[in-house]
Amino acid sequence: MEEIAIPSLIGRINIEAPQLASVLREMKEGLDVVRSKVEALTAKVKANSFPTADGMSYLEAKHLLLLSYCQCLVYYLLRKAKGFSIDGHPVVRSLVEIRMFLEKIRPIDKKLQYQIQKLTTAGGSVAEQAHSEKKELGAAQKSEDLSSYKPKPDLLVDKTEDEPEGGVYRPPKIAPTSMVDKTPKQKRDAARDEMHLLRKATQDTYLKAVLDDHEDRPEEIIDGFGAESWELKKYLAQSERQQKMEEEHFIRAPRTKEDKKREKRLKSGNGLDGITENFFDFKFLDKDGEQPASFSGSGSGRKKGGKFKRRKTRH
Repeated sequence: MEEIAIPSLIGRINIEAPQLASVLREMKEGLDVVRSKVEALTAKVKANSFPTADGMSYLEAKHLLLLSYCQCLVYYLLRKAKGFSIDGHPVVRSLVEIRMFLEKIRPIDKKLQYQIQKLTTAGGSVAEQAHSEKKELGAAQKSEDLSSYKPKPDLLVDKTEDEPEGGVYRPPKIAPTSMVDKTPKQKRDAARDEMHLLRKATQDTYLKAVLDDHEDRPEEIIDGFGAESWELKKYLAQSERQQKMEEEHFIRAPRTKEDKKREKRLKSGNGLDGITENFFDFKFLDKDGEQPASFSGSGSGRKKGGKFKRRKTRH
């Protein structure tokens, strides 16, 4: 039994030894880097260079997780180096749990990255400012330059030079200027024609019906009669864009009186209201060739009694 176990153990060692050696080498390099950084930070903390009294609890918890992960990893490698089995060992479960926690807090790291960076930058700047103020105060006490308090009349004179008279006017560079398009004229014309064809194709009812049939879109029912005018299509597209903008930004776009008049005119001319448009403007001829006034309700052509005033037509 022992003779069978020894060759299998030797074979497993031959397989896992190169992997273990590479992992140990990589781990040693990482530990050297961490040790150098930790020693430098520890020295600064002991010298009260870093304010560590009020820190972030999130960073403290994360550092404890990383420390526990490193300890479990070292113990895992120690068992592997001594040839002990790790099947069902609690250290494997601890490594998996800590690694899962570290993976779960990655979104939190991304959300708090700006705040953490801002706090660390502010803390470092405060420490450097306090250190520089102490140094400047000590230097000022040693030697103070009294000549810095003398009057400086040069600061009272405007240093702007007088502009030379005459010459070509040069506008300031901060003024808006038109952008020079270096595209050849043929390409610009081709792009303009392509945009015109595309706009015309989108407004074509026949092409729209073909696309709807090809893409199995539902049939669109329009409350109106006849073909829609180009102005109505433009107004509907503008209304759709405005509604989409209002839904995205949660604001109500202002509407002027001209917009309301235009909407009323288009609805009355292209919707169901257009059926009765100018209905009272029809005039009828009687047998005698005389023409009554219109039924527009304007009141012109009527007497006080309510009868129509007949006028003779000129031939």
